[in-house]
Amino acid sequence: MKAREIVLLYRKLLRDDSGFTLVSVIIAFSMFVAVLGPAAALMQRATLVSGNVQNRVVAANLATQELEIVRSQANYTFSTLVTNYLGSSTTIVNISGVPYKVTQVLQWAPGAYAPGGCGTSADGSANLQPVLLATESVTWPAMYAGESPVTESTTFTPPIGSYSATTGNISIQVLGAKGQAQTNVPVTVTNSGGSTPYSQTVNTDSSGCAFFPFLATGNYNVTLSTPILGETYVSPSGATTPSITLGVASSQTADYQFYYDQAAAITFPTTLPNYTLPLQEGLTLANSQMAGLGTTITDPIPSGTPTQINDLFPFPSGDYVWLGTCYSYQAGTQSFSGLSPTPLSPGQTTTATLGYSPYSIEATYNGQQVAGAQVTISMMDPTSTTTPQYNQNCTGPSPSYNIQVVSSTSSTNPSLVYLPLGAISFTASATINGTPVQGVYPPSGSSPPYVSTTSGAGGSIVIPLS
Repeated sequence: MKAREIVLLYRKLLRDDSGFTLVSVIIAFSMFVAVLGPAAALMQRATLVSGNVQNRVVAANLATQELEIVRSQANYTFSTLVTNYLGSSTTIVNISGVPYKVTQVLQWAPGAYAPGGCGTSADGSANLQPVLLATESVTWPAMYAGESPVTESTTFTPPIGSYSATTGNISIQVLGAKGQAQTNVPVTVTNSGGSTPYSQTVNTDSSGCAFFPFLATGNYNVTLSTPILGETYVSPSGATTPSITLGVASSQTADYQFYYDQAAAITFPTTLPNYTLPLQEGLTLANSQMAGLGTTITDPIPSGTPTQINDLFPFPSGDYVWLGTCYSYQAGTQSFSGLSPTPLSPGQTTTATLGYSPYSIEATYNGQQVAGAQVTISMMDPTSTTTPQYNQNCTGPSPSYNIQVVSSTSSTNPSLVYLPLGAISFTASATINGTPVQGVYPPSGSSPPYVSTTSGAGGSIVIPLS
């Protein structure tokens, strides 16, 4: 075959499209799309990742840059830095159209050689003083969901001479009822004396500490306030904004430890059937951990209605609650052996385990029960070596607080009452056939001249009138 004929044959074969159908086109296009889709997604993801990596690089540079600014300030104006810029601040930095949010937190942290607590010593030695912790966090709008901010931090040791011989410091630690560190509690230190008044508020850190350096010598008032808006926090003495005055001496650190926690509350149970609470005898709250601080409640209890007492420090051991107004209700000593504590929890309300003594009281005349006799009780002092007097150790608005009408007797059944705990004497008075009559219990000359009422115990009191 000649060469020309062979060329013509190949051209004919190449131009022959027999069998090349629409189905072939669709299949070929589908394969093209199947390959192109993932490739496009991969390219898009690569573009996003590349952009995010670029954003993180810029954010890291910003964080480093901000730390260098703080470092420069710490080196040259350390006292000004901690006086004016402690706490959290936020700035927006626009770079290539991207708004980067830079959050800076400056706070005191325990020093590297601190043995614990707030890292301070009474003599202000430098190696126990706190160091300044600076943290820079950077975010931007296009971050992935759940992506962490770019964060860098470092500490700065106060330069030599910062704790000079002409200034002093205050170190405060705030602990909860169980001894745990209380964070974010605002601590305010003020000094209105001198030529330059001073006022600064610092929130406690994760160790419950707040540090105030470079203070001129003198007296400063330190006050705590609630760390959670709308919640009530109290000290063991019941103060919602506890405070203390500390004296600052040159080259010294004045330190103080507060106990401060979310307040608890106690609700009192309703009265039992047929029993009447002595409404005007008040009650006492006490605690073995109070070290004499005790909280006394002397308001009358509304008849038949539970009463709630708020703003109580949540002592882990709970509070002892009883009717009456004497701490030393058993033989003149503070003894809780006959009482059960009411548990207390921060922010919670608990129904009181109330200490009282149930008694039946009646007045008689010539052996017959008398209706309408007015019975009063007198709180006595069992430790008195002379004639027992009204117990002046009982708290109340006035001495007359210790003599109250608690019952009006019936002619048919004894009057059932809850009596307060302590040493008590009884007096009954009535008018019979126009003649005033009176009687006392225990009878005159009895020893002891009172009834010792203890929680859960009870009995019967019969007062003869004459």
